[in-house]
Amino acid sequence: MSTINISLPTAQVDFVDSLVMRFGFANRSEFIRSLLRLVSHKPVLVEQAATFPFVVPQERSVNKILAGFSKTKKYSAAFLRDLEAGLKQSDYFKA
Repeated sequence: MSTINISLPTAQVDFVDSLVMRFGFANRSEFIRSLLRLVSHKPVLVEQAATFPFVVPQERSVNKILAGFSKTKKYSAAFLRDLEAGLKQSDYFKA
């Protein structure tokens, strides 16, 4: 078995330790191995973790997104140009 090291803030270490105790895991490593088995069985959990707490936009039309930002009149032309360039570089959004 290989060993890896991870760094966590104290609050997260305390949280892991509380879960280890609460659910009767032998140690932190067994807890992490259990999480890995779970996400390998349910890959959607990794997708959710990758975006949490952010919400993935449902709108994919660059033009509709830009129109929405523009309509608020809160954003400069330079910001809107940068936003458009960024959206067009993404594989997620459609031109």
